[in-house]
Amino acid sequence: MLDIYYVAPSVTVMPEDPDKLEFAGSIDVDAHRALASFLDQSRETKIRLTYSEDTLLTPAQVATLLEIFMANTRDLERDGQASAAFEVMRGILEEAVNRGMGLVAFGD
Repeated sequence: MLDIYYVAPSVTVMPEDPDKLEFAGSIDVDAHRALASFLDQSRETKIRLTYSEDTLLTPAQVATLLEIFMANTRDLERDGQASAAFEVMRGILEEAVNRGMGLVAFGD
């Protein structure tokens, strides 16, 4: 699982452990694979959200990632598995943007 947590915008260093963070949601490996092409697009903007590495995203990076996802909505709707994964990720990203929060992701 890729476990995702909300973090305050002031957080600039990856937390060592999520115990004191607010849980946002999880993405399993199959869902992450279904979103791979869209996550690859985010790398072009130097935003990395990989399954194998813990990741800290600033509020600005979260907003950019949401824009990338939203720009590809039609492509995602054609693929059932990607569509379900997209809905989970979109919900997490939208909530973080609405709250002005960053995100951290811990992979296993």
